[in-house]
Amino acid sequence: MKRLLISLFLVIFIFNICAARKKDKAGEIENGIFYDKDYNYSLVIPEGWSTSVKKGDSDIRLILTKDQYDIPIHFQHAPNYTQVPKVTVYAGPSMMNLDWFVDSLLSDVYKSDQKKDILNACEILYGNYISKRRSKISLGKIDGYLLAGERKYTIQVQRAGYESDKADVVTEFFAGDMFLTEHNGQLIIFHFICERLYYKMLEKEFLDLLNGFQFTDVEPAEEE
Repeated sequence: MKRLLISLFLVIFIFNICAARKKDKAGEIENGIFYDKDYNYSLVIPEGWSTSVKKGDSDIRLILTKDQYDIPIHFQHAPNYTQVPKVTVYAGPSMMNLDWFVDSLLSDVYKSDQKKDILNACEILYGNYISKRRSKISLGKIDGYLLAGERKYTIQVQRAGYESDKADVVTEFFAGDMFLTEHNGQLIIFHFICERLYYKMLEKEFLDLLNGFQFTDVEPAEEE
C-alpha cells in the first residue's frame, strides 16, 4: 500500500511538472502552426526551419533557425562561425504610434528600456547598423513597416591545423530584415538575419514566412 501511494504521488508530481512547463511556454505548435497564447496571433512554420518556443513571460516568443544553409568559403574549415539564418519573433506592449516607434528605434539619440530589449533581440541592429530600405507594407489586413539593412563584422578565424595564435581576420557583413506591426496596443516584430552573401536568396523565404502570419482575433482577409 505504501509503495502504491508513493508511485501515485510520483505520477502526480511528474504530471504537474509537465503541465507547468507546457503552461509556461509562450505558445504551442499545432499542425505546423504556432499559436501565441498571450498575443493573439498565429504563424505557419515553413518546412526546413526548426523552432524553439520560449517562456511565457519572455518578450522573445519564438525563434526559427534554418536546418540547411550555405557556409561562406572563409568559414569552410570553421563552419560554426557562420551566422545561421534565423528569425526571431518579439512581442510586447506598444508604447507609441508605430511611425514614431520606427523613428525612435533607428534614432541614435532616443533611449528606453524597451528599445534596449529590442536591440538585444534583433541582432541586425547591433553596432553600426546600415539602413538599406524602409517601407510600409501590408500582409492582407495587417499593415506594418519592413526595414532592411546590414551590419559589418570583423572576426578572427582560427586556421585549421595551426596553434591558437594563428588566425585569419575576416571582415564581412550580416544582412537582414525586420517587420514591425501594431495591433490592439501590442507590438509584434519579426527579425531575420543571415550572412549577406546569401541574403537575396533567403529574404524570399522570410517574406514567404510573413505571409503565414495573422492575428487570431480578427477575420482573415477575403480573397477577391
